[in-house]
Amino acid sequence: MIKKAKIYRMAAAALLLVAGGSAASAQKFHCEKDTAESMTIVRELLNPGGKPGEICGEIAIKMVGRPYSPITEQDVLGEAQIRLDGFDAMTFINMVSALAKGAAHPGYLRPVDLQEILESLTFRRGVPAGFPSRMVYGADWALDNRARGNVKELTEDYSDRFKTKSLDWVSRHRDNFAALKDSATYEKQKIVEMGYRTFKIPHIKREAVGYSDIEEDMKHGDVVMLLSPDSQMDIYQIGFVVKRPDGFHFVHASRDAGKVVEEPETLSRYVKRNAKYIYGWRWLRIQ
Repeated sequence: MIKKAKIYRMAAAALLLVAGGSAASAQKFHCEKDTAESMTIVRELLNPGGKPGEICGEIAIKMVGRPYSPITEQDVLGEAQIRLDGFDAMTFINMVSALAKGAAHPGYLRPVDLQEILESLTFRRGVPAGFPSRMVYGADWALDNRARGNVKELTEDYSDRFKTKSLDWVSRHRDNFAALKDSATYEKQKIVEMGYRTFKIPHIKREAVGYSDIEEDMKHGDVVMLLSPDSQMDIYQIGFVVKRPDGFHFVHASRDAGKVVEEPETLSRYVKRNAKYIYGWRWLRIQ
């Protein structure tokens, strides 16, 4: 086995190569330890040409117990960093998905390649352009990543239901986001959210989570968005489903628990218990 110290040295060398010795470029990598561990996970699950969605479940399980961290709220510059020391709801989805896509990459993968995959998932059209380019809403994330082939939407195969919302929770809660203290960034965020007025969000009804025909088609590692009735926000929780003997369980970065958790009950029971916070759900698969 390669010793941890050697792995860290390898990652540091890779970072210097990627950054060309530039501290500004290296900011995209959180730390040598997280980058090295990320590359170790990729190599461990390496399946060139495989299906990323089939790898997501195993990576999500590896993250259980890691701290919840309000990364998006603290993001001032609009950056997506390779980091495993903590997650919020969306950074958990993006990081796990990036690692899975990296493991399925049909060629030599460097930290810079993993960074590009992460940015492709995190930012609108895959282009980091400050905080307003970060996809905070699940509806935005699903639509954009679907258009670019990062995810497959399965929701509409099982339902023709839609709910129309105007998503502006972020700009209405300016004080929650460090980046929005800057007036120019705040105005850009409001302009972005103007495009989310009357946003049509597909969903499957809440009670259908445990239906046998759906569970037969659901796969270990699929993404599930549990949708909130809040008029300004679309997601209550987002995570990956993992297959267990009693059914599918939900793995997500939980603010309430303060860490990444695998819910001890099945997804259908979890949804039933939290029914007042959930009106429906979306179902996606990382490609």
